[in-house]
Amino acid sequence: MGKIGTRKRGKTWQYYFQLASVDGTRKWKTGSGYRTKAEALAAGTQALAEYNATGIAFKASEQSVADYFDYWIENYAERELAESTVNTYKKRIRLYIKPHIGSYKLKNIQGETLQKLLADLHKTGMSRNTLGCIKGILTSAFSYATVQAKFIAVDPAYRITLPNKRKDSEVGTRKDEHIFIEKDVWNEIIERFPEGHPSHLPLVLGYYCGLRLGEVYGLTWDCVDFEKKTILINKQMQEPSGYGKWLLYIPKYDSARTIIVSDNVLALLKRTRELLLLDQENCGEYYKKIYMNYDEENHILLPTTDLRPVHFVNAKQGGLLAHPRNMQHVSRVIHGKAKKSKVICEDWDFHSLRHTHATLLEQAGVALPLIQKRLGHIDMKMTQRYTNHVTSEMISVLKREINKEHNDNIDNNLE
Repeated sequence: MGKIGTRKRGKTWQYYFQLASVDGTRKWKTGSGYRTKAEALAAGTQALAEYNATGIAFKASEQSVADYFDYWIENYAERELAESTVNTYKKRIRLYIKPHIGSYKLKNIQGETLQKLLADLHKTGMSRNTLGCIKGILTSAFSYATVQAKFIAVDPAYRITLPNKRKDSEVGTRKDEHIFIEKDVWNEIIERFPEGHPSHLPLVLGYYCGLRLGEVYGLTWDCVDFEKKTILINKQMQEPSGYGKWLLYIPKYDSARTIIVSDNVLALLKRTRELLLLDQENCGEYYKKIYMNYDEENHILLPTTDLRPVHFVNAKQGGLLAHPRNMQHVSRVIHGKAKKSKVICEDWDFHSLRHTHATLLEQAGVALPLIQKRLGHIDMKMTQRYTNHVTSEMISVLKREINKEHNDNIDNNLE
């Protein structure tokens, strides 16, 4: 390790040197396209110097940053932190930390490298919440490497800080743009996914109830009250591990709530339940039973290791599990990217149904605090963003008012 090699590739030269191993596998840094061996060697020498300059030398483990973070997750995070927190940390590490510094040696990392990592992520428009989460991961992981594991002598994350908040306005925050789904677009979507299609009810629950995607697929029959015309939203379905294991968790922001549903939604739920019971009867012993961490009798979530029979409102034929990823096909169809599908709405995403629901409620005169409670928002500002959409109806009203004012001015001038 540390020795620069060169080799000829076609008519040009390439340099290479070994990086810290990741998962026991050798990793290499290469650079190609140099006219001569000397140019390749010079470029390789500079690249190696930059690689080694990521920190100070110390007699410590030769493991890579990537391998260390796997160690930290297993030996600290999974033992001390909630499973939902661990899953968030794993995702952040996989997407943002390992790609940037994972191949460096743990012993060579220093504060400047970590500070640059935060600055680079900030320049992409990353939200301050996500950036703060990554900083917290870095701070905790490197503190553990220094104090508990004693892999390094100096904590490189001790004094790292988030980029100045005043810079946010210059960079801009990367946020998904959600739209208002106009009535004609909604009708075309429902025509493409009519009643009887597995995605029809999830779409309806998003549009008419404002449920989040995970809440839609986490809804169980014990939470539907046909007499009171309400549904209890007390959980969401998520795939924390990324390996196809779906489990139930509390709703986002701990926003469990009971909402009133309209007669048309209630009627659809009744028809859906009848069809599911008929399907179960026809399948008999072959009907698939789903087990998850939920107690239907007491309406409470259980530890993720305590799995019990659950009966989801959204279920596929034969009792097969319906989950949030099923909506990916719907999106491809609406975007016109699926086979033999035309574009219905290029800017569509499921969360836009939630924005649309909030906007329609606001237009109908429903007070913002009631909309906030229905959507399960933690503050009013978030609800205001959901209702801050310009609709075709608003534009029509504006045009009518402008024309009226114009005609009034003409009449006044004539008088």
